[in-house]
Amino acid sequence: MIERVVRSLEPHIRPPKDISEIEDRTFKREQLVHGAQTIELISLEANYIDNERITPPDWHDQVAEAIERADVLFVEYFPPEIEEIIPYVNKLGEFSRNIVEVYGTIAALARKKGKAIAVADIANRPLYEAYHFGLYPLIGAAAVASAQQRGIAGKVGLIAGEAYIAGVTYQASRKKGTYGVRPGLIERLTPGANDARRALTARGIAQTAQTLSPDASLLYIAAPAHVNRVKAALTEPTTIPESAKALVYKNLVGLDRSTRIYEPTENGWKLISNVPIQ
Repeated sequence: MIERVVRSLEPHIRPPKDISEIEDRTFKREQLVHGAQTIELISLEANYIDNERITPPDWHDQVAEAIERADVLFVEYFPPEIEEIIPYVNKLGEFSRNIVEVYGTIAALARKKGKAIAVADIANRPLYEAYHFGLYPLIGAAAVASAQQRGIAGKVGLIAGEAYIAGVTYQASRKKGTYGVRPGLIERLTPGANDARRALTARGIAQTAQTLSPDASLLYIAAPAHVNRVKAALTEPTTIPESAKALVYKNLVGLDRSTRIYEPTENGWKLISNVPIQ
C-alpha cells in the first residue's frame, strides 16, 4: 500500500521540452570559494543519465577524477542510508530506481578510492514526504481557522495562508520556483519541504567547511536544481525571508537535520560522524 502511494507521487520523467531546459539540466562542473575552502559542484541529472545531450558518456570518469581530488565528498543521495530506512525504495518506480542506481555508482566510486561520504539530505525518511505533501493542507486549515478569528490577527492569518497556497500552486503548475531547475522569487518567499532540504544541505556543507584546513577541498554532487540553490545559499547574502524560513526548518520534527559521514569498510559503510546542523 505504501509503495503504491509513494509511487503515485513520484515526478513524471519526460524528455526536456526545449533547448533552454536541456541547457539547465546539462552535466556541469564548477567551483566556488567559500571562506578558505574551494568547493567543487557537479550538477548531475540522475533521471536523464542516458540522454547524451544532458549527460556525457564519460560522466563516471569525470566524477571519479573529482572524487580523487576531494578531501570531503557530499552527495544529495546516499543509497546505503536510504535503503536501511526505506528498504523498498528501489521498487517505487523509475524515478527512485534511477536515483539508487546513479548514486549507488557514485558511492562505489568513492569506496574504490577509499573516500568517505558526507550527506546532509533530510529526504531519506518517509516523514519527509509527509511534510512535502502535507504542509499545504495544514496551512490551508490554519488559514480557515484564522478567518474565524476576529480582528486584524484573523485577517492577516487568512491572507498569509491564502498567499502561501497560491504561491505553491503557481510554482507546481508552471514548473517554476521550487519545482524548477532555476530558483525564483516566489520560492524565496515561501517555505516548503524541498526548500528546507536544500537550505539545510547548504548549511551542513558550510559547517563542515569551517572544520577543514585552509587548503582542503570539498565536492558536492547533486541534481542541477539542488546545486543551483546550494550555490546561492553559499555565495549570496541571507535575506529576511530566508532567515525566517531557517527558523521553521530547524524545528521540523523527525528529520535527520545533521551531517552524517560514512566511511567505507570491507563489508559496506560505517557511520563515523553525526553532527547536528545549527
